[in-house]
Amino acid sequence: MRFPQLLSASLLILALSSCSSTNRLFKAGLVAPSPFFEQPWLAQNGGEQLPFQKVWTTPDRQVLAEGLKTRKLHIAPVTLAYLRPMSKTLASQEIAWGVQRQEAAIAMRLREEFIAAFRRSPRPFYQLVNKPGPDTLTLQLALIELHPTSPKGNAVMTVLKFAVTPVASLGRFFTKGTIAIEGKVLVSKTGRAYFQFADNESDKLTFINTRDYQPYGHAVNTIRDWAVQYEAMTRSPRGWRVKDSSSVTLRPN
Repeated sequence: MRFPQLLSASLLILALSSCSSTNRLFKAGLVAPSPFFEQPWLAQNGGEQLPFQKVWTTPDRQVLAEGLKTRKLHIAPVTLAYLRPMSKTLASQEIAWGVQRQEAAIAMRLREEFIAAFRRSPRPFYQLVNKPGPDTLTLQLALIELHPTSPKGNAVMTVLKFAVTPVASLGRFFTKGTIAIEGKVLVSKTGRAYFQFADNESDKLTFINTRDYQPYGHAVNTIRDWAVQYEAMTRSPRGWRVKDSSSVTLRPN
């Protein structure tokens, strides 16, 4: 690829990354709620203020009061009970070619990142505890969907980008992976839901990225974003915007 083409492609990606409407265009659509998510008809769109596609706060005043006064949080092991079968053709093909689905490892990483986000925070709203108790909240997370990135498909896209045209980057619509989660914060002593959220993310649009050749590289990056966003949301004043992650990146890893 000639330098002017490479420069043009980089400028195109940069322009897309700075456009909020483009960010929404390339974001993954919300998946249907699983039975894990309680009263989904009461959930609201996160909109521009929150980093999750759907959020829900209990309409029960007693549960709300108990949740608001609690400052201790237990993060439970992630459940795979609601994980759906793969529906993307290329993702299924990658599994047939020998890629492991790794749902247990991803679930473990999901919990580890949420714990790490609170431990790294300069001023966490919650104190983490090792087990639920009468004065704690419990964060339960469910992995709902997990489609690996297609390394083989992205390798073909890379050849096309350099040998033919940078526009081939848009072909990653068919090769990208997705990951969807649901979260539920319970008042530990009663098991009543205080807050819920749901989100679905796909691989970021990029010109070239090492994660494109790792089945779960983008998924791990998304998990880290979710953890940081959730922790920031817990300590942000009501009405304060917690920025969502971009669907476009120029980072090579």
